[in-house]
Amino acid sequence: MKIPILISILILMTCGMAMAAIDMSLDRDMVDFRTMEIGQTSEISDQGVYHNQLTCSSTNNKTWYLKVNMVRPFTSGAYTIPNEYFEWKVVDVIDGRGIVTNGTNVPTPFRDNPSLVYTSDPLDNTGTEVKIRFRYILTIPKNQIAGSYFASVRWTMTELL
Repeated sequence: MKIPILISILILMTCGMAMAAIDMSLDRDMVDFRTMEIGQTSEISDQGVYHNQLTCSSTNNKTWYLKVNMVRPFTSGAYTIPNEYFEWKVVDVIDGRGIVTNGTNVPTPFRDNPSLVYTSDPLDNTGTEVKIRFRYILTIPKNQIAGSYFASVRWTMTELL
């Protein structure tokens, strides 16, 4: 049986300074897995090698961090797809010299609590637009009930005071 899957990605930017020159933007805020079958795994990369790109910048000369978490797991009525079946991976970092926490091309399950994605390098903290490109992977569990499932994800960029 086929299960239509659609995800919306929400962006939240957090800043630890009142006068902060910190910015974050996302080029595509929707991930659509379209129709999937029970037991199927799908990896989304609608822009060729990546699906969407998060651009982060700060001119405060302070280390900043990019984190991600599930705000709402995949649900369809009373049915839920557990978070461990939905993964993200960084496939490329453009103009950034920081650290990708799990390395590039390493699938990482989404979690309820924020997971560290990227830590800036001192060269990233001078206004450079760091572009982080992502792909998403979803597996439909073998016992999942068919339905239209929706989820929300939060990206958070913070920096030290």
